[in-house]
Amino acid sequence: MTVRVLLSMAAALLVNFNAGIAPGAAADSAGKPMVIAHRGGKMWAPENTMAAFRNSLAANVDAIELDVHRCKSGELVVIHDETIDRTTDGKGLIKDLTLEQLRSHSAGLWFDKKFRDEKIPLLKEVLALIDGKAHLFIEVKNAPVKYDNLEDDIIALLSTYKHKDAVTVISFDHEFLKRFHEKAPDYKIAFLDVAIVSDIGSYARSLGASGWNPGFGEIRKDAVDMAHKEGLSVNPWTVNGERSWRDALAMGVDGIITDDPEGLIRFIGISVEDK
Repeated sequence: MTVRVLLSMAAALLVNFNAGIAPGAAADSAGKPMVIAHRGGKMWAPENTMAAFRNSLAANVDAIELDVHRCKSGELVVIHDETIDRTTDGKGLIKDLTLEQLRSHSAGLWFDKKFRDEKIPLLKEVLALIDGKAHLFIEVKNAPVKYDNLEDDIIALLSTYKHKDAVTVISFDHEFLKRFHEKAPDYKIAFLDVAIVSDIGSYARSLGASGWNPGFGEIRKDAVDMAHKEGLSVNPWTVNGERSWRDALAMGVDGIITDDPEGLIRFIGISVEDK
């Protein structure tokens, strides 16, 4: 039995979580939550690398989450932190380093020697690899380092991507999201936060957002239900381990952002087989 069939069966047996969700919500018509690979899946490859993204595609995940900064020479690069200190063998702020300087360092050696040849990817390279095979959650980093007019660069690059409906732009910088939506209203956006939001519907509409991506430890089922009543998809981060996956399913979320997408797929499949 295939993973896809198991996932669909799991959704049917557990509950149809997404009744009444507005168009553009993350979950598919079968009601199962999206399996979203956090930074491409941190457990099977160095985060935010082409190796991680290839593994995600091979596992047939529903979606991939990644992070974007702008380097000194102007390119949009895929990396989580504002510095390269943690995830490469180099040091320095991304804003102060050219693409050539960034790519002089390994983005995988810290994880395992077999990934020593991994480099920090360009966002355009990741778009070419994914090519609509999975939904993309593009987290735009604009703090603590602020990149002026970053939304214009993101919009220009996304305009070359043929799969507009398979992209959601996300950020903790809600002012960025508002500017992005005003300039490119055809793209889906979702706001990141670490709190239950008062009057979430009005707040989301003020940004132009159709989704809410909260920290998993800061939500409850009633907050998820309220977001759904307001037509928002809910995709919490970062949800790891069977207990947390079970709790997320019980909350009725639309997607689960996890470091271990392979484990989540297996968990849902085993849950069906046990019934």
